[in-house]
Amino acid sequence: MQRPFALGLVVLLGGAPVAADSCDPADFAGRWVGQATAPSEDTDVVLDVGPGGSALTAAMSLPDVGVSGWPAMSVTLDGCSVRLELPSDSGPQIMSLHLARQVLAGTWTDSRLPEPASLTLVASKQLPQPEERILVDGPVGKLGVSILAPEGDGPFPAVVFLHGSGPQPRDASRFLALALARHGVAAAIFDKRGVGESEGELAGATFQDLAADGIAVAKALLARPEISAVGFFGHSQGGWIGPLAAATWEDAAFVISSAGPAVPPSREGEWTSVRALRKAGAGEPAVTAARRVIRLWHDGLRSGDWSAFDDAFARAKKEPWFAEAGLEWMAERPDPGFARLYRAFMDYDPLPALRRLEAPMLAILSPDDESIDAVETEGILRELAASGRDIAIRLYPGYDHTLRRLGSAGEPLRWPEHPEDYIATLAGFARASAGALEH
Repeated sequence: MQRPFALGLVVLLGGAPVAADSCDPADFAGRWVGQATAPSEDTDVVLDVGPGGSALTAAMSLPDVGVSGWPAMSVTLDGCSVRLELPSDSGPQIMSLHLARQVLAGTWTDSRLPEPASLTLVASKQLPQPEERILVDGPVGKLGVSILAPEGDGPFPAVVFLHGSGPQPRDASRFLALALARHGVAAAIFDKRGVGESEGELAGATFQDLAADGIAVAKALLARPEISAVGFFGHSQGGWIGPLAAATWEDAAFVISSAGPAVPPSREGEWTSVRALRKAGAGEPAVTAARRVIRLWHDGLRSGDWSAFDDAFARAKKEPWFAEAGLEWMAERPDPGFARLYRAFMDYDPLPALRRLEAPMLAILSPDDESIDAVETEGILRELAASGRDIAIRLYPGYDHTLRRLGSAGEPLRWPEHPEDYIATLAGFARASAGALEH
């Protein structure tokens, strides 16, 4: 279940008659912490509600799941009851809560699941993690950056979070940044170019362009007296950009790649079909044929000549494996906006940057990743490590592309958690790499 990230949500006050147990909007203000419980799962919940008045602001986080600032599409207040409608890929999720004696309690309904979860939150005096918001000069304009630091004066090792695919704001990395700050590692999160407070245009930007943005943030971070060393973290698409940034900037202390492929995006884009065909038992000849169709699609995107693809696609539609391969979407020409964005980096080869990388690298992979061929990437990285590159690999079987746990039969869970040692592994690698520079 993917969820959008945002700084907060607006609670709209309803116009219903005031009930006997009426509450003032100010009664909802503050931080609420507790737990959601379902028949076979539970998870911690944090709800931050802003000052009262004619409207409230709030943001929900799920520390176990790795979600920070999940916004609602609509929230209505009726006396001491509040209803939150939360967006998700599977449809709206509804929280119905009632406030009594400094406790918010009620249910959380997910349309994918037959039973609602129960939810109980109590008022907390814990304050949100402070952050410093700054603007950094990037290659094509200002970059909006937030710095989250551990308690104390430092010096601290620090990490710059690089983005996954699409127009991601800084909040997409907020959960991990907060978690690392609690483990003694400072973090910088920033809006991708063309998003939020960051200037520039994302369409047409290459991985080299995006790495240059990350390096600009890293240089600003390293110039601060409380920072001792700076490395990069990149998940998914960021797993291509992070090693490139670290190989380009000689002051990089380390790089962490999470579910990052070691093959070009055009090759990685074959994996969804390959995985589906192998799960269906279609056989390797079907896999080879599907790969050829996908490669001809890329050729069409490069050249504008779609004739070879059209012929191969027409033949593939007659094959028994076609439906399992999930290639129906190729029947229509790609949207021009997508084509411009994708062409900028689809043929990027990560191997040159990995071969010249001097900073230590930690690669985190799951062999059950649905989005990349982690087994292929693991093999490539182990060959590089054997040739002398300082690359460590940490495998998490039973987790998906977002490094969240799968159910016993591989099905998604209501609240999929990160591995228990995930944050400690990231923080430990950052601290050890920074410490090695000091000796």
